Amino acid sequence: MSSTSAIRIPSRAKPAKQALIFLHGLGDSGSGWSFFAEFLQRDPAFKNTNFVFPNAPTMRITANGGYPSPSWFDIREWDELQSKPDVDGFVKSLDLVRNLVDEQIHNGVQPTNIIVGGFSQGAALALASSVTLPVKIGGFIALSGFSVINDKLTQIRNSVNKDTPVFHGHGDADPIIALRMGQTAQKFFSDSCELSKYTMNVYPGMAHSTCPEEIDDVVKFLRNALELNQ
Repeated sequence: MSSTSAIRIPSRAKPAKQALIFLHGLGDSGSGWSFFAEFLQRDPAFKNTNFVFPNAPTMRITANGGYPSPSWFDIREWDELQSKPDVDGFVKSLDLVRNLVDEQIHNGVQPTNIIVGGFSQGAALALASSVTLPVKIGGFIALSGFSVINDKLTQIRNSVNKDTPVFHGHGDADPIIALRMGQTAQKFFSDSCELSKYTMNVYPGMAHSTCPEEIDDVVKFLRNALELNQ
């Protein structure tokens, strides 16, 4: 499990009591989101939090003419309907998420104190993990997320995290993962998968990125999900 390529930032104080696992988007790396750990570690509430920012493997992206890029799964077509998803690649990355969660549990972090999140491609994995992880964790974060392999997820899903909070943030000016794709994901996971605590926040003018307002909302979500407000 520890062999997974990742930026691992240990908690400032021991023992580690919480963990955030955050998956980057297409073409990025774990270091692209490590700033978030540095930001959160300024807050004493997160002094006992481990941070893990895994690196996706480099693969040839079909929709980019076979050009190699860090990616959690192949993009067969730039198709909002995800009509030709890379099911095998996606499921393999879901296994990686499960291994990273197991790693934190092995390190002594209680499952309900673990958060799995991601941006774009990584957000798609975080959302899918909400219905496939075999253990109940503390929450899920999807920034500019969308749904992939819905048919497969319908077949293999479980209800372990049906009451686990999910935060989905999306910009209404996103030209890459359009807002309607995010709304489709919300409907699938809330209705078809029966997740009861799925919250979606829309940020006016935000493109395929994040913004201070969204980051503030994510911090509030983390503090609530990890019960750090006491």
